[in-house]
Amino acid sequence: VEPGSSHARLELTCPICLDYFRDPVTVAECGHNFCRACLSQCSGEFDTEATCPQCRGTFQKSSLRPNLQLANVVEIAKKLGGQTVQGAEGKGQACEKHQEPLKLFCRDHETPICLVCDKAKEHEGHKVIPLEEASQEYQLTLAALYLSYIHSLQKETKAVREETVAEFRRLHQFLEEQEKRLLAQVDQLQEEIARKAEDHLAWLSKELSSLEGIMWEVEKKSWQPAAELLQVGGGRSPHIPQEGDSTRHCLPLHGLLLIFSFPSFPPSLTANVTLDPDTVNPNLILSEDRKSVRRGDQSHDLTTKLDRSMDFPFVLGREGFRGGRHFWEVSVECGEEWIVGVIPSSIRRKGKVKLPPQEEIWAMGCFKGGYSTFSHSLSLSRKLKKIRVSLNCDGGRVAFYDADQGTLLYAFSGVSCAGQTLSPFFEANISISS
Repeated sequence: VEPGSSHARLELTCPICLDYFRDPVTVAECGHNFCRACLSQCSGEFDTEATCPQCRGTFQKSSLRPNLQLANVVEIAKKLGGQTVQGAEGKGQACEKHQEPLKLFCRDHETPICLVCDKAKEHEGHKVIPLEEASQEYQLTLAALYLSYIHSLQKETKAVREETVAEFRRLHQFLEEQEKRLLAQVDQLQEEIARKAEDHLAWLSKELSSLEGIMWEVEKKSWQPAAELLQVGGGRSPHIPQEGDSTRHCLPLHGLLLIFSFPSFPPSLTANVTLDPDTVNPNLILSEDRKSVRRGDQSHDLTTKLDRSMDFPFVLGREGFRGGRHFWEVSVECGEEWIVGVIPSSIRRKGKVKLPPQEEIWAMGCFKGGYSTFSHSLSLSRKLKKIRVSLNCDGGRVAFYDADQGTLLYAFSGVSCAGQTLSPFFEANISISS
């Protein structure tokens, strides 16, 4: 390398060892290059996070990328000027074999030679040019490779930046859509509460007028003689409202709040549930992909509601959960009667079994065209096609959603995951969404 190419030489030098790059790697976060061994020695062999020796920025060691283009440029520079930057400035200017000045360059062997080497049989018939001319050609080649490398790096950086911006733009759009959806639900809830409040006030006004009439009647009778006061006729007495008569008119806020549902779950919480053939009842038949179950020839008649004392043909999900948040979706449109839910994995065995106590199974189902849980009947205006089961082990909650509408159907709270594993629970004709 000629003295005029000191800038190119600097770009091919490791900032740590001040020698040509050996097995160069690039720090993805800042774009700086180092020898792999030098960087490993500076940052520690077993650390997962390190600091860039050049800009002091933090980076993950897993993000290091081999820089093959830079390695190729270094190899060309080594052939032209010697094995190290220091060697190019000191020894290596004379032929090691003949101790003559290196004034020529053999294109066939791609190495500097002296005048004696040019006459030797080893280089007979080879294309030989002056060393200065070869140096200029290689300087141009190095410059072109360097510019190509810089252009490639800039192009890659631009692509990463555009991808990052696009991802944040998609996330921003998703959050805006969910914000609009939730605000619309809040407005709907406020309107419903206001309407119920008006109905409640109208009822209170009517009751107040009725009470005023009763008070006036009682006051009139209090002025009557004793004989007339006691003659109310036929055992009748003035109507006096009994305590608790108005409870049915209380504003049903709990029912209104159930229509408020939260947005769709992120894909990262989706559980890939498959049915466990080791727990399937003989009366049930699993599909080959373990994603659906149907009844066999011996049909099992479900009662009109869940009954924990009955013999129960069921199948569990292979996956068990002890913590975190998970959800899965179940298609139920092909079955007239079905049950989905969550149950302790300790029940995991084949055959008909007795269900655990009511407080240890969290499920809902369809029976004779109606929907219910163990303790509640559910009034739904439409036929369910797909159920989303949401399990929050940390929050102690199991909830069921209409997957098509995104509305909450029912939620169990106080679910205990301590010391036990919970499994998905299915009965009859269902299909688990992928």
